[in-house]
Amino acid sequence: MGWLLVILLSFIAWLWWDGLGAKEIARQKAKQLCEQVGVQFLDDTVVARKLRLCRHRDGRMGIYRRFIFEFSTDGELRYQGYIDMLGNVILDSQMEAYRIP
Repeated sequence: MGWLLVILLSFIAWLWWDGLGAKEIARQKAKQLCEQVGVQFLDDTVVARKLRLCRHRDGRMGIYRRFIFEFSTDGELRYQGYIDMLGNVILDSQMEAYRIP
């Protein structure tokens, strides 16, 4: 029973560590998207919204994550965007429609 606990705790630690790397990649991508369209990237952070196991195109299992972020055009209204990742690879990124001041 002790080994099972060690394996479980090791898996949780790995999941947390891997998530930090994916979160940083998503944060950099969100910042880049905001700079490209000339809007403010709010709070300089992304938040993990979805997490699940998923298969890569080659059949390997990986962790799918969706990170959301907020941006603004005028400093008052907040809009959301998201970044989908499989492992450390960005699959998709979108920003909701926003008003141009």
